[in-house]
Amino acid sequence: MKVKQIPLPRRRLGTALSLAALCLGVLSLTPSVALADSPLPAPTGLQAQHVSDTTADLSWSSSGLSGGDVVQRQVNGSWQQYPTANSVFGFLHLTNLTRGTSYTFRVYSVPVAGLGYTTSPPSAPVTFTTLSAPDSVPPTQPPAPTASNTTTTMTTLSWGSSTDNVQVTGYYLQELENGSWTTIDTEVPGGTLQSQEVVGLTPATSYQFAVVAFDAAGNRSARSNPTTVTTVTPTQFPACHFFLTTYNPGFTAYAEIINNTAGSLTNWSITVAMPANTSVGSVFGGTMTRTATGATITAAAYNATVGSGGEIFVGFTGSVSPFNPPSNFVLNGQPCTSS
Repeated sequence: MKVKQIPLPRRRLGTALSLAALCLGVLSLTPSVALADSPLPAPTGLQAQHVSDTTADLSWSSSGLSGGDVVQRQVNGSWQQYPTANSVFGFLHLTNLTRGTSYTFRVYSVPVAGLGYTTSPPSAPVTFTTLSAPDSVPPTQPPAPTASNTTTTMTTLSWGSSTDNVQVTGYYLQELENGSWTTIDTEVPGGTLQSQEVVGLTPATSYQFAVVAFDAAGNRSARSNPTTVTTVTPTQFPACHFFLTTYNPGFTAYAEIINNTAGSLTNWSITVAMPANTSVGSVFGGTMTRTATGATITAAAYNATVGSGGEIFVGFTGSVSPFNPPSNFVLNGQPCTSS
């Protein structure tokens, strides 16, 4: 049987190819649409702090996509770039200001090239006036310090913050020695609560401590009310407190060891009871050896000896199911108290 050859409709095929070519030509002539870059968000929270007679601090928040921030000052109704204008940290310390003068500043952000952003709008402006004379106002009297974690030879003192018309720049921690107040440490402000550890004390002895705040101009506050701290009388055995935090099936178990004895604590070890199927994660403050009924933790190299009045922490994390967390911490045969 012969198959009949059917001739192709060349004219129609040619016409279809011509139309396709024409369409492609039209598409190739259509210009591509460029996406416009977006402006960065304006910096926010611009504020002036610690304004004195010749200095002030500017702080603000800006986008993480900013390649730098530019500070401007308003002068005779127009905005001019400030001489030390660039900052990527949202902070600028202003110096050489004129006393008793009003200043207005604003900030805008410059983008990182190639990320598709343009310069931000300016922030809301901030206006402040410098002091008309050098600062002579002292900080307020700080609260009396409170003592914690007192041992035979050390204590931790904490106190609340003072306030100042410009800025509190530090605190003098003082001790009453032979009837006179002596500065034993200088502390830089750190948040709303200051804290300092005092070491080298004598067991079973009373001490008095107080705090004085000061500012950058050297103005001092009134001394705080004094606090009396009495160090611990040496005991026969070290103190040990056991702490447990649970988040079923997980836990963190640790002991605080305070050597309130008259001598050094050496060759110490802690035993703890826990099920054999307990999975232990990290161990800190020592080395763990598992036993049939729990574990033994022996000292690490850096805390093998704990001096009189010294304090260390030792423990571990883990999980267990059914949930039955560790218990019965024992230090050198003496049970640790649960806290």
